Amino acid sequence: MTPAKARISPPVRVYELKNQLEDFRWSKKQAVVYFHWSLADFDEADYYEMLEMMSAKDKKDRPIDPGKMFEQYQQKQQEKW
Repeated sequence: MTPAKARISPPVRVYELKNQLEDFRWSKKQAVVYFHWSLADFDEADYYEMLEMMSAKDKKDRPIDPGKMFEQYQQKQQEKW
C-alpha cells in the first residue's frame, strides 16, 4: 500500500503560489537594481544558474570544517589554562 499524499487546501496552495511569484519578482528586481540588467536580460537568463549564483556564499559565510573547528576549540581551551 502506498502512503497517502498530504492534501494541501486550495487557500494554502494559492498562498504558496503567490509567495513563489513574489519571490520571482523580487529576484527580477534585484537583478535590475543591483546588476543593472534590463528586463530582457533577466528574461533571457538561465533561471536555475542565476538562482545558484544568487545563493552563493562568501568564504567567510560558508560552514567551517568540523575538524578545524574542533582544533580551534581545543586551542582556546588550552589558552584558558
